[in-house]
Amino acid sequence: MISLDTTQHEWSLVKSYLLLTFIQKVFERDSLILEESGMLKTPDLYVEMVNVGVDRTGILLSEIKHEFNKYHIQVLDIQQNHSGVHATYISKGNKEQFSMAMPAFRKEMYERMRAYLGLSTSMPHTAALPLLEKHRPELPNNSTSKPLRNVERSLVTSSLAYKRKTSRPAAFAASRRA
Repeated sequence: MISLDTTQHEWSLVKSYLLLTFIQKVFERDSLILEESGMLKTPDLYVEMVNVGVDRTGILLSEIKHEFNKYHIQVLDIQQNHSGVHATYISKGNKEQFSMAMPAFRKEMYERMRAYLGLSTSMPHTAALPLLEKHRPELPNNSTSKPLRNVERSLVTSSLAYKRKTSRPAAFAASRRA
């Protein structure tokens, strides 16, 4: 019989593997966008910072793969949809399933990304994530207000956002002409 500790450790390895794989892809994409955007005066500095995150995730992924070999784990399939991230893997000859809800996956992904970039991870709220229940402002009990629109936030911003021209206020434009 497999011990609960072994199962929990294997589950943790698969979870870390998935998070690191997604994080590495995000870092690589962000690095490319920063390099090609033409919007920054010193893109090399920011690209170098993001590439530090890529290097850290690469090191951790190689350690996870070493542990996979040690515990005879093989990830067969990874699926991502609006509800979450799902993986099928083999552990010691048994086919297993891993699932993690998307909000929890994104939250942990974002926290790890901050750590891999050397940023503080002790913030209770960031702009990319919704406020935790304890940090939300309280609404009156008789309030029936609904959000005007729902916006799904993503950790990755479209590269088109970096190519838009900024509009300058009229006063600034007039002072530039003078």
